[in-house]
Formats: sequence, structure tokens, C-alpha cells
Amino acid sequence: MIWLQELAQFVHENRLNSIELLDEEGKSKTSEFYCALLNNEIETDDDAAKLLYNSTKNHSSYQRLKSGLKDALLNHLFFLDLKKRKATDLQAAYYDCNRHWAAVKILFGQNAQQIGTPLATLLLKQSRQYEFTEITMDIAKVLRVLYGSVYADRKKYEHYNNMYKEYARINQWEDLAEELYTNLVINYVNNRAVNEVITQRAKEFYKQIERAMGEYDTYRLHLSGYLIKIHAYVNDYSATAKICEAAIRYFEAKPYAAHIPLQVFYYHLIMCFTQLKAYEKGKEAAEKCLSIMEDGSFNWFKYQELYFTLSMHTRQYQQAYTVFSRTVSHKNFNRLPDNVKETWTIFSAYLHYLHAVGLLKVALSEKRFDKPFKKRKLDTDTSIFAKDKRGMNIPILIIEILFLIHRHQYDVASMRTDGIKKYCSRYLTKGDTYRSNCFLKMLLEIPGARYHRVAIQRKTKKYLDRLQKYPLDMAQQSAEIEIIPYEDLWKIAIGTFDNQFHGKFGPGNAAGLRGTLS
Repeated sequence: MIWLQELAQFVHENRLNSIELLDEEGKSKTSEFYCALLNNEIETDDDAAKLLYNSTKNHSSYQRLKSGLKDALLNHLFFLDLKKRKATDLQAAYYDCNRHWAAVKILFGQNAQQIGTPLATLLLKQSRQYEFTEITMDIAKVLRVLYGSVYADRKKYEHYNNMYKEYARINQWEDLAEELYTNLVINYVNNRAVNEVITQRAKEFYKQIERAMGEYDTYRLHLSGYLIKIHAYVNDYSATAKICEAAIRYFEAKPYAAHIPLQVFYYHLIMCFTQLKAYEKGKEAAEKCLSIMEDGSFNWFKYQELYFTLSMHTRQYQQAYTVFSRTVSHKNFNRLPDNVKETWTIFSAYLHYLHAVGLLKVALSEKRFDKPFKKRKLDTDTSIFAKDKRGMNIPILIIEILFLIHRHQYDVASMRTDGIKKYCSRYLTKGDTYRSNCFLKMLLEIPGARYHRVAIQRKTKKYLDRLQKYPLDMAQQSAEIEIIPYEDLWKIAIGTFDNQFHGKFGPGNAAGLRGTLS
């Protein structure tokens, strides 16, 4: 049912106004079903069947109605209003080529070669202009057969035969590059910890396609190729920034607006500038990226994620709060994959902390910060990243500890010491988690210093020195882990202590954790 709801909403928002395949005034069962989907009146098949037939989803009339609505909505996809979509010339050409090629194939299927052949020839020019390799290859293959077996024109047969072979080779390289890139990125969808094995594999993959990138100047090959190269230097932000800049120059030089790859490489470039503390360059890149971004698209949300991080790393906490509010309030937010929404849940926890320590002001109308932070809700809402022990589970663990300390739950915080030690020894022993290891060890020293500011500073100095000698731009960790740079977060945490001893050595009251943070 979810996919049908999304299809109905997409059609409603993007169809041509002059095309009315569906009556929205509710004069038929199909229209009633369509309007109920748009108005979010139904969530399941049983809801729909009860509303329309006062029956269950297995009712035969309901099943026929659902199938008919699906077909009508799919027909609408051939009548998209590209002005509503604010499509670039590349996107418009992509829709046109696929729609027209489908029509031409129908003509050929009905033996209407006299009509289909000139249309296919015109379409071929457009597909080559915009580097649509697969469509070009398919058209050349069909024309090769026609001029060989129907028109008996050897010159044109050889022309299209050679064209087909050329684009088949290009398509092979594009498919390989895309396969290799997907093989890499699948490891990072739900796990943000940097993997040295994957990094080395990326270098080997790039060698496989580097020569082809020099030989074939196509969109799809270079998009995957540059992304593979980025994964090969994922720990080296200076090198990655140069790769991104080279990719941006390549796609800006295209004779059409290649917004998607530009958005992708600006995203990585902003991430690099954030880690390198090149904040002015980061803001400049962010503004350029925003100018080519479609509001509410998946890439728009990923950009907001990065813009939030940039704001937090520049200590622009109010700006980060503005970005957060705008993003989670967007009508498309709930359609995002769960792993993306979990990232914003973690962001929310850090904003709660900044608000609690007096570094962030929130609007009176902001309901999200009316209630105190709850550990149980954070755990429930981050079930995917809870498994990412060397990645995004680290900021979850850190913010929970910081809230315990801020709320003076000293005995409970002391009880967590053994658990944190085991966590560090089990998951944070490699170089890509060095900074997180240092910071967590600083937190471990706090109970032993009995929450006395000067004593804490004395006990943690060696770890702070190590942290400062190994800054973000040298760290081999995933860029998303430090929501707030540890140096800044430590200053904030230290500011919550006074020069008095608190708590006691030994076990505390476990009920305090449940009562305060659950």
C-alpha cells in the first residue's frame, strides 16, 4: 500500500493539468480510492477495502479496483509536467528519450517500420547528444537489423552495426564501473566505520577502469569512476577534495546541465572542507550546491545533513538548529530511508544537549525540545546504527554519557565505566577510531576525578594532548562520527563541572538511569 500511496502522490504533484486520466471529484470508485490515498485516509489494504466495499482486502472487486488504479497511475507517468519538476535539459531529455523509444518500439512491434524508422533515427541523435549509452545501443541494434534484413542497405547496415559495437563496449565499461562502485558503497549504507580493506579494494577497482575513463568520455562511466576514486582516498581529505574538484570541472564542462553528479561531488567536497576546517570554502561550495538542488529531493536532504554538520563544526549552533527544523519539518522527511532518518535523530540528541547547557535557543513553538532527552527513545529510534559499533553508535554512546553527567547522575555514570572500557577494547582498537578512543577515555576519567573540574583536567590532559595532535583532517575515521568536534564537545562538557567533589567510588543506583533517561 505504501508504494501505491507514493505513486498517487507523485502523479498528483507532477502530471500535466490538461491530462485528466483520473477524476478527482470522486464520481467513481477509482476516483474515490485515488482521493483517499492523496488525503492519507487509508494506510493498509484492509483500510481501503473497508472504506470502498465494507469488506476485506481479499474482496475480488477491491483487487480489480486496485489493479485498475495502478494501471491508470502508471499511464500518468507518460504525461509528466517537466516544468513542475523543474527538470534540467538532461533530465527532460532522459524522460523524452525513454518515452519516445517506448513508442517507437511499439510501432516496430506492429510492423510500422515506415513510421518508426525516421523517428528512431531522430531519437538516436538526441540519445547520443546526452550520452544515453543504453538507449543509443538499443536503437543502433534495431536499425542494424532493419537496414540489413528489410531495406538491404549495406552502407547503413555497417554504419549502425559499427555504432552498436562501439556503444556495446562503452556500455560494458559503464556497467563494470557501476558494479564496482556499488560493490564498495554497499558496505557503507548502514555502517559508517571506515574499512581499510574496502579502501584498498577501491584502489584496485579504480585501476581496472582508469584507462577506459581516458578513452571514453561518457557521463555514466565518469560518475562511477570518480566515486570509486573517492572511496580509494576516503581517509585523505586533501586528496579527496582534489578528486571532487576535478570531477566538478569535468561535469561543468558538459554541454548540458549535469546537476546530479555536481550535487554528489559538491557534497563530498563540503565534507572534506568541514574536516579540513576550511569553513569559508565549505560555505561557498554549499551555496553553489544549493543553487542546483531540487527542494525535497533525496540529495536535498543529504545536503541538509552536511550543512548541519558544517554549522556544528563552525559553532554556528543556531544555524544548525534552523537547518534541523527546516529538514525534519519537510513534507518528504518521513519518506526517507530509516538509516537517513536515524541520522537526524542523533542530531536531535546533540541539539537537546546544547539546549540543556544553554548554548542553543529554541523557538517557543518548537515542541521537539519541550520534553527532556530520553535515552530509551534514542535507543528505539536508532536501531540500525546501534549495530554500527565502530561508526554511528559512537556518537549515540557519547551523548548518553554527557546527559548523565549534565544531570548529575554521577553514580549511574560511574557504573557505566566498565561497560565503556569493554566497548573501547572490543571495537575501538584501530587507527580509524583513534580520536573516539581518546575521547571516551577522557570520559572514563571523570568518575575517578569525582566530577571535580580541576581534577578532571589534570587526569585527562594526556588524552586531550593526543586528541589535539591527531586533528580531524588527519583522522582516518568516518566524517559523520563527530557531530561536534571532540575538542569543542570537551570544552562544553568541562564547563558543566565545578570545583567540588561529587558522587562516590563504586556502584551507584541503577534505578537512576531508568528514572532519568529512560
